[in-house]
Amino acid sequence: MKRNIYILTLFVVCVIAATGCANKKKIARQQEAELRRQQDSIALVQARQEALARAEAEALERQRIQDSIDAARKTMVQTMYIPRMTVTAVVQGQQITTPASLRWQRGTAMSLSIQPMAGIEMFRIEANGDNVTIIDKLNRRYTRLTYNDLAEMGVEMSLEELDSWIDNHILAHRDEPQLTMQVSRAGMSGSAVIYTNTIQTDGNVNMRPTNIETYRQVSLQQLISGI
Repeated sequence: MKRNIYILTLFVVCVIAATGCANKKKIARQQEAELRRQQDSIALVQARQEALARAEAEALERQRIQDSIDAARKTMVQTMYIPRMTVTAVVQGQQITTPASLRWQRGTAMSLSIQPMAGIEMFRIEANGDNVTIIDKLNRRYTRLTYNDLAEMGVEMSLEELDSWIDNHILAHRDEPQLTMQVSRAGMSGSAVIYTNTIQTDGNVNMRPTNIETYRQVSLQQLISGI
C-alpha cells in the first residue's frame, strides 16, 4: 500500500514538473515572439524614419538646385536689342545680303527685322513659345509654323533652344568686336554678322507682335517663291 502511494506521488510530481517545463517553454516562446514583434516594429519605425529623412534631404537638394537656377537666371541677361547686323541668306539659289536688327526677351519671344532698303522693314521673323511667324510686309503675306512643323522639315528648334543659342553664341562673345555666324539646316543656309558694340542688354525692348489681321496667310513655299 505504501509502495503504491509512493508511485502515485512520484507520478504526480513528474506530471507537475513536465507541466511546469511545458509552461516555461510556452512562456519563453511567447516572450521570444513578443521580442521579435518589438524588434520588427522598431525596425519598421527606423526604416520609415530613414525614408522620411531621405525624402526630406532630396526635397532640400531639389530646392537648393532650384534656388541656384533662379539665382543664376536673375544674373542672366533678360533682354537684348541689336540695331545693327547683316544677314546673308540663300533664297531660291540666290544669295541675298541685307541689314537687319534683332530684338529678344528671354523665355518670351525673339524678333528678327529684315531691312534691305534704307532701314525700311520688308520682312520680319517672330518666334514665341508656340510658333515661328515669317511676315512679308511688302506683299502683306505671312506663314506660321509650329515647332513640330519645323521638326518635320528637319529643323529641331524651340524657344528654349533659341535662348540657349543666344547665350552661347552672342552674349558669351560680346567682348569680340564682331561676330560672324554660319547656319545650315534642312537644306537652308545663311550667315549673320553682328557688330557687338551695338548690342544693348536689359533695357526696355518692344516685343509686341506684328498685327497680321489684314495679311494673307500662305504656305512657306508660296512665301519664298514670291520673294
